[in-house]
Amino acid sequence: MTRFIPTTLIAILLSLSFIIANSQPDHTASRKSLAPPKNVDIKTPDDALAELKNGNQRFLDSKQINTNYKEEIEETKDDQHPHSLVLSCLDSRIPPEIIFDQGIGNIFVARVAGNIEDPNILGSMEFATKVKGTKLIVVMGHNKCGAVKGAIDNVDLGNLTQLVDHIKPAITGDRSNMDLMVSQTSIKNVEFTIADILEQSSVINELVKQGKVKIVGAFYDITTGKVSFIK
Repeated sequence: MTRFIPTTLIAILLSLSFIIANSQPDHTASRKSLAPPKNVDIKTPDDALAELKNGNQRFLDSKQINTNYKEEIEETKDDQHPHSLVLSCLDSRIPPEIIFDQGIGNIFVARVAGNIEDPNILGSMEFATKVKGTKLIVVMGHNKCGAVKGAIDNVDLGNLTQLVDHIKPAITGDRSNMDLMVSQTSIKNVEFTIADILEQSSVINELVKQGKVKIVGAFYDITTGKVSFIK
């Protein structure tokens, strides 16, 4: 009888361990379902767009998978072929590699206050698309944008003055609700920037016409971390 009790307890503990182990959520499966395909598998602009959407969802769910930076450095030390290029604002709260869970080597990033284009940005985009095979260009604005607010307020400060002048044609909305006005203007500014890119770069325009590259707008909410794409 004295030997039977420990044996019974062991059996019970083993059963409980099995139940507990099998009741835990399988995070591996959920991570794999959103895992980005290797760059060679991203064959179209729509593939690249789908991956950025999945990446932002992983970021929102705290299920990032592109965080092994040492491994990514090793994998990209000899070459790079990012599937997308993101033109975003200078704002420190909007790091595209993080909010899209892309880590090192998956996206080109150009950043300037107000996410506007100039010849240097256009040249960078042409290099990315024509030379390195990037399939998607994303122009991303955001709410509470200081550059947009500066344009609305007609700021005058050194070289910043000519920068905000690029944004002024996009100003829209009612000053009685400044946050909404900034957001509306930011979205309009994204649309204007996309139009300017297509007008000023015959290289990108031709790639878009051929279906090899897609250019889309996006809007980042700094209060939630969510990216909404603008059609």
